[in-house]
Amino acid sequence: MKNELFFLRALLPFVFGIIVFYNTNIPSFVWLIGLLCLIFFLFLIIINAFYKKLSAYKFKGWVGCLIYIFLFLFGAFACTLNKQYLSSNYFNTNKYSYLKIKVNDEPQLKSGILRFRADITKSYLQKDTALAKPEKAVGRLLVSIKTDSLNKIQLAYGDELLICGKTTEIAPPLNPAEFDYRSWLAAQNIYHQVFLKPHQLSVLSTNAGNPIIAFALELRSKQVQFYRKCLKDDDAFAVASTLILGYRADLSQETLSIYSKTGTIHALSVSGMHVGLIYLVLNWLFPVYEQK
Repeated sequence: MKNELFFLRALLPFVFGIIVFYNTNIPSFVWLIGLLCLIFFLFLIIINAFYKKLSAYKFKGWVGCLIYIFLFLFGAFACTLNKQYLSSNYFNTNKYSYLKIKVNDEPQLKSGILRFRADITKSYLQKDTALAKPEKAVGRLLVSIKTDSLNKIQLAYGDELLICGKTTEIAPPLNPAEFDYRSWLAAQNIYHQVFLKPHQLSVLSTNAGNPIIAFALELRSKQVQFYRKCLKDDDAFAVASTLILGYRADLSQETLSIYSKTGTIHALSVSGMHVGLIYLVLNWLFPVYEQK
């Protein structure tokens, strides 16, 4: 019981530090908070190393306050350090002509628009007809690419691309009661988006992502294809893929609206453990790898 209370008492100041500095947008705060965090940490190390010589047991209350302050600052530092737009290498703080990006999720095609999230790794500035030396860049983008029957683009997780396009900030909701899509993306470190045409990008390399994530996405893709063969009805296939695999690319807006109005949309939010159990059962009943 005491161990559980200690964990809670340690967690509260850490979480409070995150909450207080969640909306911080001053870059210098990152290093200031980091410096204060380091000073308090070293101070606590010294107290612990010379606990008896300093008679620190006589000042347990003050030592406890120092620990709480350190945890508060550590939470604040973790929060501000995670915000890429506060970094000096954030792509939008410097001039660039091209960006090197890496696809970090599964691209989804809807209504002729291919959408995915991407990590920015480098930026290039064009000088005359040549590209300058690449500069290190950080940031995330929401990428949309216009496709058609003549310009089919096949992209996958882990592909590295060189793009040329003007990025814009994510627009805020127009209606006060509307879902705040910008804040939802900001929680994922995405503050800008870019709309591209096929000629504005080129593939540099493939399979450059995390191999575990790539394996999971490939496995899910095989399962989706398997369900497509088994379920002929489009709506049934879309709901089954969403409920079992969390794959929403084929889920229509009309179906989403029905689930929302009936108060059952939470059923479309799947649990990772449940997905694993259902996958094992279905894979045992209907072996995927026996298909050609």
